[in-house]
Amino acid sequence: MKKLYLLFISAIVFFSIISCDTITSYKLNVTLDRQPVLTIINQTGHTVTLTAPLSSSINNGARTQLQPADANRFIEVTYRIGQIQFSEQVTMNNTDATITLTKRPPTVTVVNQTGREITISTPISDSLNNGENRSFLPPVLNQNFNITYSSGRMQLTEQVNMREQDVTVNLTVGAPALTIVNSTGTGNNINIIQFRSPGSIAWIGGNIAIRNNELYLTEGTAQTGVTTQVLANGDRLSLWLGSLNLSGNAFDIRLQTPSGSIFQKDNVRITRDTILTFTQSDRR
Repeated sequence: MKKLYLLFISAIVFFSIISCDTITSYKLNVTLDRQPVLTIINQTGHTVTLTAPLSSSINNGARTQLQPADANRFIEVTYRIGQIQFSEQVTMNNTDATITLTKRPPTVTVVNQTGREITISTPISDSLNNGENRSFLPPVLNQNFNITYSSGRMQLTEQVNMREQDVTVNLTVGAPALTIVNSTGTGNNINIIQFRSPGSIAWIGGNIAIRNNELYLTEGTAQTGVTTQVLANGDRLSLWLGSLNLSGNAFDIRLQTPSGSIFQKDNVRITRDTILTFTQSDRR
């Protein structure tokens, strides 16, 4: 009897262990409801600034995600690159969606072919040595804008016709060079060159300097000085005017010989490289 009782108890324990193992082997699967996710990927080549449906900045190649409150409609994604705005649409039918941003503005490439260093002031700020180029995004599309730059102290402007395609702008106009030719006659050696604003009364001053064939002037109404070399009849002297403040781009210019003979040209407008030949007809 005792053996039967022990056998009965053992059987109960055995089946209890099996029962416990069976219960713990079940898994509970739970599904959580959520709003669909919109993923925005930036493949424009530039950093973009999102303005809708959220405000954010995305680097090129990066992405951002959001859960729209209404995910069963067209969603317009608007963004800016520089000053130019773009928009692209994505359809969400209560499911996750991905939109890849690819629209970008055209590129402006500026090439310095003036022969000297220039400094661009608008629409970007940069300096370019001769032969260098720089690329940037335009400030506007489908209209004209100006590139303002300086060559020496001379301010220059180049207009760009901007459409929806890349454009290259070759800057070829720099501060001009003035070549003075002495054709005043045999024996007339020039040793003084004078400049003044048109119509000024006096030719006094003494603030002209010629160094390495560049003309330097300090501020003032009238400027005068002695050249670094004598110009015999038939000689010429080329002077770069980039160090001048060419307000109005016009001068009265006269040459003087050691004996006091004067040859003069009035209101000479210099906006590009100019050859100025003085002859006997310019004698005063």
